[in-house]
Amino acid sequence: MRGRPNPCRPRSVADSIDPILLQLKTGAGRRVLGGHPWVFSNELLAVPKKDAMPPGSPIELRDNRGRFVGRGYGHPGTLITARILTRREGQDLDADWLAARLHRALELRAVTCAGRSAFRWVHASGDGLPGLIIDRFGDPDGGAGVVIQVNTAGMERLRPLIEEVLRERFNVERAVWKCSGRGRQLEGLPDDVAVAWGDPSIPWTIDDEGARVSFDPIGGQKTGLFLDMWMNRRRFAPVLGRGRVADLFSYVGQWGLAAARAGADEVVCVDRSKDALGFVERNFAANGFAVETARSDVGKWLESQKDRSFDAVICDPPAFIQGRKYVAKGLRAYRALFALALRKVKPGGHAVLASCSGLLFDDAFADVVSEAARKAGRIVTVLMRGEQAPCHPVPVQVTEARYLKCWLVSVS
Repeated sequence: MRGRPNPCRPRSVADSIDPILLQLKTGAGRRVLGGHPWVFSNELLAVPKKDAMPPGSPIELRDNRGRFVGRGYGHPGTLITARILTRREGQDLDADWLAARLHRALELRAVTCAGRSAFRWVHASGDGLPGLIIDRFGDPDGGAGVVIQVNTAGMERLRPLIEEVLRERFNVERAVWKCSGRGRQLEGLPDDVAVAWGDPSIPWTIDDEGARVSFDPIGGQKTGLFLDMWMNRRRFAPVLGRGRVADLFSYVGQWGLAAARAGADEVVCVDRSKDALGFVERNFAANGFAVETARSDVGKWLESQKDRSFDAVICDPPAFIQGRKYVAKGLRAYRALFALALRKVKPGGHAVLASCSGLLFDDAFADVVSEAARKAGRIVTVLMRGEQAPCHPVPVQVTEARYLKCWLVSVS
């Protein structure tokens, strides 16, 4: 069933077709009515077929009594059938609406990320824009660029609007579309990685807590640089700044570089990617430090090292749990990896243990660390607990937006 168009309202990109009316079942929708942006298929009276609601179509959600709940976009073939973009009835999903959301996100970062040249500008549902990620990178030599990731069919329809607003209202000089990953696969979208506009020259360079760091926004991992760990590095680095340090899954070497700048005598960065290790060497040299690199599977490299041979080990692996059916396997992988890493730490040394798996919750993470310590024959004491940086905000209704766990522990 389609909602009635308002003939007096100007059409926007998001309103290029009339919104499709979706209605909650009686007694359903407690989370979305409480502020969560997601609507699941089993909460609706009916889910339109694909020919009636193509993926990404604009929708209007009403409760079981017909009262307005919100507007957004829908998908007939996924568990999350709709995502809410506004709860203001009559709100146009146009350039003014999007610019206001982006301005509000920037104002928040001006406070929580003061002094940072690189930060996550839009954290999807954390900023009221589910399906959209924008990372902003300021160049020390002037200018700014963004890497944009669109993960849903609804946001895919809004790509022209996103580009228009960023270029015309925020003076973004260069941009890359980095649209790839599991989320797009679930939505039936192909990967799309390309320069959007501006100078595509590689690499990009930022000031990261006083260090000069270069990376590849097109060929690198995720959006080119991980922006969720800077607060943890700021807090933990002083403890890591001595002796011999191993930075596992190092990517471009930000953790290892933080340890070197804090005073570590020797840093070894381990990663499987030849390109990533090339950036490690470039970044250490640019900041006046030496580094040893090892291109290897991290587990195999750890097995080749003597036990108790490092003053600190930093273990920040990729997500081992990509879905609920992978939880048990992922838990085993984290336990084995953390145990192996802890064995390499000298008594009195330290380890950073992290997980970016959203489905590994705090209690389970604590159990993993405890079991890994027991398996390694080590006594582990938690010194600091960290999470994602404040440019990755988490609305209290959207617990799924909180995913990162990062602990600094002493090892004896």
